[in-house]
Amino acid sequence: MRVAVLGGASRRGRRVIRDLLERPEVSGVVLVGPPEHEREFSQLVAVLDPRRAVTAAIPLTVEGIAQAFGGLDLALACLESGGAGEEGIEQELTAFEAAVATGIPYVSSCEDPGTIEAMLGKRAGPGEFPGVAVPGMSWSPGLSNLLVRAASEQLDTIGSIRIAWTVSRRDEGADLARLLATWSGDAEVIEEGQRRWRRAGSRPDRRFFPQPVGWQRVGLARGAEILTLPQTVGDVESFHVEAGMDGISAASLARAAARPSRARGTARAARPSLGALTRSVAAVLHPSATRPSGWSALRVDVEGTYAGSARTETYGIVDHLANLETAPLVVARLLAARGEVQAQGVAPPESAFDPARFLAVLAERGVRAARLERGDLSPERATLRLQR
Repeated sequence: MRVAVLGGASRRGRRVIRDLLERPEVSGVVLVGPPEHEREFSQLVAVLDPRRAVTAAIPLTVEGIAQAFGGLDLALACLESGGAGEEGIEQELTAFEAAVATGIPYVSSCEDPGTIEAMLGKRAGPGEFPGVAVPGMSWSPGLSNLLVRAASEQLDTIGSIRIAWTVSRRDEGADLARLLATWSGDAEVIEEGQRRWRRAGSRPDRRFFPQPVGWQRVGLARGAEILTLPQTVGDVESFHVEAGMDGISAASLARAAARPSRARGTARAARPSLGALTRSVAAVLHPSATRPSGWSALRVDVEGTYAGSARTETYGIVDHLANLETAPLVVARLLAARGEVQAQGVAPPESAFDPARFLAVLAERGVRAARLERGDLSPERATLRLQR
């Protein structure tokens, strides 16, 4: 199998490339990127495996990427568009269009709801895409979608879905840009069975995650899960996605964003850039605000009924962000190579893969999801126990 990797210069991309080169069934890896990344890619190839890894420095156009895809078996995108702004989003959509044009199987770790919605829009026309593409194959969305579907299969009816994630500032890759992206603009929710828009970062709350993470502050977040899960598991009365980072609240971000900055030689206040806003927030946070463990966590709660009684299914994952971001993409690649994708065309994670099978292979990679039972969630005796 020969695999193309877009975004190989990113943290996630480098981890994915290393994993691919450890797999005996992967005969070659092609690092696809713009000409300005050629030197960096060449250095990376020299360190890893110059016999099986090569570079393809091409213009990031549909035609250029499609040419790089020629003769390959699978394309993986690790472009990290969630915090990379318009440029990252444009690259993600261009790569997707190239996959559609060539029919190559395509799996993307994109987390941005708007970008994923644009890719899912290709499902509308029959025969629009002869291959298979799975956007949003990260931890949220991605793992979160699969955990919700796994939980829903334990219930007869579903009333509400609640997804929450938190990252530690001590965890590699957990920069403020990630949180700023998910707390920017409006978040789509479902309330009383109706889709509505609420201000992202609003409705601060505290959520309990499996140890060693424990209680963390979260706020309403933009999430791509709501784009497809209600259609997959059935209409629900309530659907919310929440996010947080230790030592940071939505209110502190709002105060930082409200601080005016003045361009040199002007009297008018200017909206701070994402980089400036990130530095502003970081400056007001004390290092002691971070939890010492450096773990990130994901939790999903699906409420419904089973055999006529109310029931809540709760699943959780605790791991380092590097594993949570990379392992879902790697497992999706493995299952795609084995012909275990259950959908055709453009499909969300919960439709493309069987949850039980995906989570079993994920556990083989060292990332384990647990079905949890509720203990006493009082502040004094908070616990979520593994269900045996």
